[in-house]
Amino acid sequence: MKVEVSDLKPSVKKLKIEVPTEIVNREIDEAYKNLSKSANIQGFRKGKAPRKILEQHYKERVESDVLQRIIPKSFAEAIKEHNIRPVTQPNVEDIKMEHGAPLSFSVTVETLPDITIKDFGHLEFTRTIVRVTDENVEKGLKGIQEMQAEFECSDDQLLESHDHVILDYEGFLNNVSLKKLKGINHPLFLGTNRFIPEFEKELIGLKKGDSKDIKVVYPANYPDNELAGKEVQFRVVIKELKKRRLKPLNDDFAKESGGYKDLEDLKKKVKEDLENNEKALANSRLKNELVGKLVNMYAFELPPSLIEGEIDSMVYNTSRRLTLQGMIDVDKANIDVKEAREGFRDSAVKNLKGRIILEAIAENESVMVGDAELDDEIKRYALSIKENFQVLKRKMEKSRSIEMLKKRMLIDNTLDVIIKKVKVSDIFVDRESEVSR
Repeated sequence: MKVEVSDLKPSVKKLKIEVPTEIVNREIDEAYKNLSKSANIQGFRKGKAPRKILEQHYKERVESDVLQRIIPKSFAEAIKEHNIRPVTQPNVEDIKMEHGAPLSFSVTVETLPDITIKDFGHLEFTRTIVRVTDENVEKGLKGIQEMQAEFECSDDQLLESHDHVILDYEGFLNNVSLKKLKGINHPLFLGTNRFIPEFEKELIGLKKGDSKDIKVVYPANYPDNELAGKEVQFRVVIKELKKRRLKPLNDDFAKESGGYKDLEDLKKKVKEDLENNEKALANSRLKNELVGKLVNMYAFELPPSLIEGEIDSMVYNTSRRLTLQGMIDVDKANIDVKEAREGFRDSAVKNLKGRIILEAIAENESVMVGDAELDDEIKRYALSIKENFQVLKRKMEKSRSIEMLKKRMLIDNTLDVIIKKVKVSDIFVDRESEVSR
């Protein structure tokens, strides 16, 4: 098979492929042989019609079937031989198939760029780790205490911050009820600011059975343009109130929280977890900085379709997150889609270049993700969502999300390999210093 490759653009290649006559003839002969077993031609029994008669009736069909077999197979062999990595479906044209002659065709395809790995051992980084203070530990203990808080129904006590309430509410804009601002038996923990903060403040001091009209002015930069900067009148009815009761922080609390022998033992565990978390955050910042430096080391163009696909993914994930958080109904919000997409473009390009460079380094450094390592990650995820490991793995294999997980793990493993080869200095700072920095 002859293959001629030319660059139409930095990210677009054209392949001229010629398949030898003997291969084409063999495929055509095989096609007619199979066809003769099932063809119904008047005057001939199945399997007995001569080749010339079959050609008179089925030539176009046979040639079409042969092309559908030969072209994809030949294209796959060509891109493997020339190490071409397509990112779009191939555009096939200029097909020429004549009796007794080679099959020829051209394919145009967008491809990933070729990366020649550069030395990165000279790169220097400072990993900034935030110190964990006694105050941080006390705050961590307070968080555990709040998570284990008990709630008791109350008919006559007044609502305070951190209490739990079930309410009905209805919002009116210019005296018109808005369906998206209406809730029945809606649960709310005060202090979470899941509503506009002014709304929650106005609930303080109410008790079960109370009703109240509340005026709220939405911020000018609120994502929902219909509400941004507008005054909305809410009608609220308190259906149920539960007062929060905190358990005292003592040795008994520590024992109930996971079998710690005393409160000091629990404090040590809290401090260890906080320190590990700060190290993980510092590593995450370091990896982001590392990717940025690697991207600056390489200059190459990306296929336009790859960039648009990454923007599509970023827009979808962002809109889904905002919708799930209840911040905005993307479908109803008056958003300039074109402008929104452009806002993601720079990040999309950086993300793509970073992944392409890291995948090339992974291949160069022989970085792998082992089956056991992959299973361990799935087991951790299964445990976090209380799902059976085997059931979850089958679901992930069926949806192909397991491939995405493996790619993410490969990138992370590659970054770990790179970090061991570059120069990294650790410094410890107070949280206030890190925030100001």
